[in-house]
Amino acid sequence: MRKIVQSFIGGSSVTAGIATNSTGDKYVFPILFKAKVRKVFASVQGTSSNSTAAVIKFDKRPTAGSDTSRGDGDCGTLTKTASTNQQGKFLYAIPTTLVEVNEGDEIVAQVTTADGAANAMWVGIELERIPEEAANNSKMTDLG
Repeated sequence: MRKIVQSFIGGSSVTAGIATNSTGDKYVFPILFKAKVRKVFASVQGTSSNSTAAVIKFDKRPTAGSDTSRGDGDCGTLTKTASTNQQGKFLYAIPTTLVEVNEGDEIVAQVTTADGAANAMWVGIELERIPEEAANNSKMTDLG
């Protein structure tokens, strides 16, 4: 059987990635289908060579909009190398344990350590679909 893998990319606008010079939730990926998280990634836009390394955690949030049972970097953690200009570099992490997500879940990209300089990164996730009938998921409601 052929594996279906899809990537999703997010930023703060159509022309800029997320800012890494402040902490907090930066982007939310809504999950549209049951899947395995295969990879989280970021493409560095800025030229920061700040001595503090930016850290981005990708948290599984099992209930959209709620931090109840939210993970802490369970989908992956990325750390930009401190004191190094990594503009144009592609950073990625593959989860060490299987992380499954379902329709209605979210993956939140959160900067937990700011790099202290004006820097930006496009963030993304790569998911492998798990075939599933919508009727088997209690989070899905048929309105047809």
